[in-house]
Amino acid sequence: MTRASGRAEGRSTTRKSNRAAQAARQPCFVLEINQRPVLAFSASSLRSARARVQEAWFVEELASMRSGGRPLLCPDHVRRVRLALPAEIAAVELGRGLDEARGEDAKYGFAFLVPIDVPPN
Repeated sequence: MTRASGRAEGRSTTRKSNRAAQAARQPCFVLEINQRPVLAFSASSLRSARARVQEAWFVEELASMRSGGRPLLCPDHVRRVRLALPAEIAAVELGRGLDEARGEDAKYGFAFLVPIDVPPN
């Protein structure tokens, strides 16, 4: 390895570490569905968190998932976003750490707070 390629590799690793550290500093929020905490996730602000859970792709994704045989989200369900509690923040950080260890993008941290059913094949 040349000195220049070592520096470039070091910069890449440093950039990834900086992005992960910045993501870790983002506040965490919880999506409650019918007063049940379902998903903890990071977002830059409460406004951003509320906007994310209204996005069509997000709603469709949650509507396609099941917990205990029931859909996570139905059209008549009440959604609420609130600040995460310490244990919920820890769940997001654990998920982010696992993503980083697997070499996956850890920019958006999240953790389900309910068991998610495995979809049938």
